[in-house]
Amino acid sequence: MPFNSSSSPKPERFPFLFALFALMLGVGCGVLHVLLETMVEPDPLISALAVTMVTMMLGVARPQRPWRWVLLAAVPVPVTMWAAHFIMPTAQFTRAAIAGSLLIALPGCAGAFGGSVLRRKITQIFYEDNEEELQPQRPSADPVKGNR
Repeated sequence: MPFNSSSSPKPERFPFLFALFALMLGVGCGVLHVLLETMVEPDPLISALAVTMVTMMLGVARPQRPWRWVLLAAVPVPVTMWAAHFIMPTAQFTRAAIAGSLLIALPGCAGAFGGSVLRRKITQIFYEDNEEELQPQRPSADPVKGNR
């Protein structure tokens, strides 16, 4: 069913609280990234997977404007890493590692937009009426009954 511009989507409920929740999840992913970077053998792909999972969950929950979930969940990762560089004296992050943590936004984009598309397709398949039911029925010219 094509997008109908005359029907406006329902307004979101509690957008500020949901954005705050997304920001807290993003900070949690940043803390996970910092903890993984301080290990002997760090694996930054785990934090990238966490950001992807968080943004996909947010994209499924609120499919409108998925770019905001990338901003709210992926941007706190380098910010948290930068703050940990100054707060934790044992954490020694290079500027390259902090700049490289910006790349976590890429799997975040895939998660947010993938979750948004998933939600829209599930809604289209299971919750909207079929196009045949919406179209008015035309009288058929039945050769047996004759059309008078």
